Amino acid sequence: MDIRTYGPRERLAGEGSSALSDKELLTLILSPGTQKAPCDQLAGQVLETWGSIRKIPGRRPAELANIAGLGHAKACRILAALELGRRSLDPELTGAPLSTAIDVYERFKALGRDQTESFVAVSVNSRNKLKDWWVIARGWESGVNIMPRQVFQLLTKEGAGRVIFVHNHPSGDPTPSKTDLVFTKRLLAAAKILDIQVLDHVIVSHNDYASIRELPDSGLEFT
Repeated sequence: MDIRTYGPRERLAGEGSSALSDKELLTLILSPGTQKAPCDQLAGQVLETWGSIRKIPGRRPAELANIAGLGHAKACRILAALELGRRSLDPELTGAPLSTAIDVYERFKALGRDQTESFVAVSVNSRNKLKDWWVIARGWESGVNIMPRQVFQLLTKEGAGRVIFVHNHPSGDPTPSKTDLVFTKRLLAAAKILDIQVLDHVIVSHNDYASIRELPDSGLEFT
């Protein structure tokens, strides 16, 4: 094969997708480019602008489309590809019960690798088997705007009676903040009124977790 034609597509076919760099994978997603904006050049600009592919999931198309030559359609293509990758790592609705915080971490640790904060509600049955789960809100690197009303509107609509809350700390430190504790207290108060059992609120990072239920002297009463 002529070395000049041995690009990312040929490397993927011959060596597998894991052999490709982030830039090469992006080049394939953005192909074909244009004469003024070749796809490999666009891929390089995206990575230079954001610093890492891990900072892109959860962004809006307009945040990417301002890169010269990228445009709305290609921005949507990048976000769709990254979302598919994220979903491929999503927990299956089968498996071992979520009886402890480490069980929750093992099931949702992929969330800990995200570079933006997300708040997740997990519904379990009487044996703590996963029934369903929902991303209630996505935020930014250092927080997420969410109200208890948003959480319980969805939970009551879905008929969830036993839940575990999960959110990630992109900083890598899962230690609950004062804001986390205050928000958890509000969630527990609302859940009590609605007769919804809250088993735990687990914070995950890329390689660790923290259980608010297991915090000593938190003063919070879980189910």
